[in-house]
Amino acid sequence: MSSSEPNDRRATGEQIVREMFGEEFLQKNMLAAANSEGPGADIARLALEQCFGDVWSRPGLDRRSRSLVTLGVLMAQGHHWEVRNHVLGGLANGLTPSEILEAVLQAVPYIGLPAAGQAMGAAARAIDEA
Repeated sequence: MSSSEPNDRRATGEQIVREMFGEEFLQKNMLAAANSEGPGADIARLALEQCFGDVWSRPGLDRRSRSLVTLGVLMAQGHHWEVRNHVLGGLANGLTPSEILEAVLQAVPYIGLPAAGQAMGAAARAIDEA
């Protein structure tokens, strides 16, 4: 269930990011930015509180399903660095490498071969590094 207070959402978001991407990713990529005064601070805080603390914690879908949806959207938008990250998160959420590769193949007719080919490369590299 999603929480409504910003501090609760932030703590929930941090926990979800930790579980999906690991402590090092949380510290280096999310908290370092969120706790800074830099230009990315507000975006990092929004990601922690709204994206992970609110949306990812909702009861309507399990994390495996959320990972598949997220991968599809990121592939369609050509955000291959985030495809890589969310492949790793998807593996942590219980997706298998075969399911991830099938998701990329499922996207081919909808996003096109060049975009799917790039997504497949990003996914395969992430699976190899996992």
